[in-house]
Amino acid sequence: MGYRSSLTVGILGLIPFVAIFVCCLITPADQEVYDLLIYLFVSYAAIISSFLGGIQWGLITASADRIYSVFLPLLISTIPALMGWSALIFVTNLFYSLIIIVISFILALAHDYYLYNTKATPYWFLNIRVPLTSAVIIISILMFFYIN
Repeated sequence: MGYRSSLTVGILGLIPFVAIFVCCLITPADQEVYDLLIYLFVSYAAIISSFLGGIQWGLITASADRIYSVFLPLLISTIPALMGWSALIFVTNLFYSLIIIVISFILALAHDYYLYNTKATPYWFLNIRVPLTSAVIIISILMFFYIN
């Protein structure tokens, strides 16, 4: 029932990634606004990475009776937030920030697969998460190659 709403909101969540990347393409690299755009990209990616961990936390706690042990899955669900925070620490070095962001999204998706297999997610969950996460990873990689 929540598939369509979740997909719509998820696609809307991609808009800042795409908009910031396009702005970077059209902004000369020697302008101050360019550095601001890079910071905004990494900041938004860190926020979304944290949000994904929060989704996982909620799914785990909502289905704790179906998961044998919740400690490790809950611990893993905090990793995207910590990695997002780490990406902000390294924002002066875009290479590290974007690598951390990409890894955080890959790890979040891998954990989503685990949660899906434990039946902690709706049946349609991965149909949304895989394309959205793939889009963010692709945009982040494009940003990395464009910037460097």
